Amino acid sequence: MRRFRNRCIRILPASLALLAGAIVACASEQPDPTLRELAATGTGREMYPLFDPGIHHYAVGCGEQSDLTLILSTTDADTRLTVDGVVRPNREAVVELTGLTGDSDIVIELSDKGRGAIYTVHCLPDDFPTVTARKSPGNSDILVTAAVGEQYIAILDTHGVPRFHLLIDVWASVFKYHKDGFYPYSYARLAGRIPGFASETYNNREMVILDWDMNEVDTVQVVPPLIHTNAHDFVIKPNGNYVLMSYEPARRDFSSFHDQDGNLYSTTEGTRDSVIQEITPEREQVFLWNSWDHMAIEDCTQHRFPDDYAHINSLAIVDGDIIASFRGCSQVLRIDGASGDIVWLLGKSNRSDADWIASGKPAPLKIVGDPYGEFCAQHSARLKPNGNLVLFDNGGPCLVDPATGATGREDSVFSRAVEYSLDPENGRATFLRHHSLHGTFAHFTLAAGHVELLDNGNWLISWGRGHDDETAPDASITEVDPLTGEELLTIVITDGDAVLRTRAYPLPPDALERSRD
Repeated sequence: MRRFRNRCIRILPASLALLAGAIVACASEQPDPTLRELAATGTGREMYPLFDPGIHHYAVGCGEQSDLTLILSTTDADTRLTVDGVVRPNREAVVELTGLTGDSDIVIELSDKGRGAIYTVHCLPDDFPTVTARKSPGNSDILVTAAVGEQYIAILDTHGVPRFHLLIDVWASVFKYHKDGFYPYSYARLAGRIPGFASETYNNREMVILDWDMNEVDTVQVVPPLIHTNAHDFVIKPNGNYVLMSYEPARRDFSSFHDQDGNLYSTTEGTRDSVIQEITPEREQVFLWNSWDHMAIEDCTQHRFPDDYAHINSLAIVDGDIIASFRGCSQVLRIDGASGDIVWLLGKSNRSDADWIASGKPAPLKIVGDPYGEFCAQHSARLKPNGNLVLFDNGGPCLVDPATGATGREDSVFSRAVEYSLDPENGRATFLRHHSLHGTFAHFTLAAGHVELLDNGNWLISWGRGHDDETAPDASITEVDPLTGEELLTIVITDGDAVLRTRAYPLPPDALERSRD
């Protein structure tokens, strides 16, 4: 909690110092005023978390035009108490509030001799999913952005309180904080369906850009020659450019591969390439990269082959280059941001070293020391400042040799976050550490999953969607100390009995107070 205090003043007049020594006056510390009691009762969900004078944000259920009774008192009798702009004459008050909605915020202001504090009770609509949080000492002081269910985006604190939430009319996903972006926030919104070759139509998205005050300032999609915008990830660069990904419909020659019945695919098979496009705010294309031109297709037969064979699912910009994850191939690439050439590739391959040399592309870095040998169908590859790579390893489906059907790791057993030390010069990636949910290696994430790096070195892991009741993750988000494996924060988002998936991004605790005035 921020505190205002008087500084100690040392008074040293020369004459007095010579005769009687220094006279030191030190005013006692004056803490901010606090509430002694806060409770809210109504017809919706109960207020949470449990009241603590040091916790300044709470959530409570408020249906449309609902009533709420607020019971509160201050610690000091001299503290001035204001509720929603109305001064309360006593240090204890029972306030009847009417006409509240799920978007209301009840602001409680305390002031005493120039010192002040604010408490806020945030109303939640009836259909907002349930959010609970468990904390251990040492968890990071952060907020997180998250899509909550299929209709809400929210900023959650470490008590599980939505400091901000927004209802989206059409399916919303990937509410992201752009730490170094020209704009701070974006989320993905459904934008109809487009025609494809492998299927009749499939979902298209648009990225909605928000400023510091959560105002919509732009919407962006890919520009021609592309027609599809994908929601898995999106980057706003400091110069205002947008980096988007696409599952772009195409017809490709898959005639060297067999289908499940043993028949060869055609030379004009319908598929979707994984494409990266950078455009300016004026919608001019400045970079285009296509998986078909750069990837070994024989490494990409285990996911949705031949449709969406590479399945790009994360982007990050590092020193002008692009770190991209391709779930369909169980590979992570560093792509030169100017030329589009592959700088390095991580992940197992069906090609031999000689084949890679003949291709003119760098061979994959050899994974060394990983107890499971490889990662499979991963999400969200992130490069640390020291060059190490951290990714969310879903654990399946793993690389399959299309000629033999063989695979090197049993898949669909567990998911984890894993860190490798990269040595591109010597062609190695050395396993350093990993973490599974609760350290059990028993929870498997079929879809989604995400990991972000916190400033203190901890990992913020989003556990994605489970496969069955026995192995499904029982947490939505955890903060983990990767050196000890201790889970310092657990956030669980539920709708009924179902634990909901999300993708959390960390942001500073003062982010909601910022503005670009």
